Amino acid sequence: MAILLNTGFYFGLLSIKDQYHQQSQSIIKDLIKNKYGKIYTTNFILDESLTLINVRTKGKRLDLLEKTKKLFLGPLAIANLLIIENSWLESIFTLQKKLTTPGNPLSFTDASNIILCQKFEIQNIVSFDKHYSGLLNLVNH
Repeated sequence: MAILLNTGFYFGLLSIKDQYHQQSQSIIKDLIKNKYGKIYTTNFILDESLTLINVRTKGKRLDLLEKTKKLFLGPLAIANLLIIENSWLESIFTLQKKLTTPGNPLSFTDASNIILCQKFEIQNIVSFDKHYSGLLNLVNH
């Protein structure tokens, strides 16, 4: 059993003003109790999370940028960091196109999450994005 942590979870964990802060706090307690098995995230989610923190804080919260980095890298990392491989990029793009509909675009990172979960047989994802429904088991309390 395993779980993938998505960008919204990390943002919600750090931002007390985020609408998903309480849910993220609840989920981290379950992760600590090993409720979902091995915990993973990706280099694309790291990129997206650091970018989101920096954009939402308009570059004014370097402390949050540093806290975000520590959740991914080093001794305080809460998940194993998996690397999206170059050989998967074409499949990711194809899936992104397939799942994108007018008014409901799918990000390249979100498509990469689906491909990675298929490759590593990860069935659960912590995400507040509804487009994973039916593709992965959503954990979002």
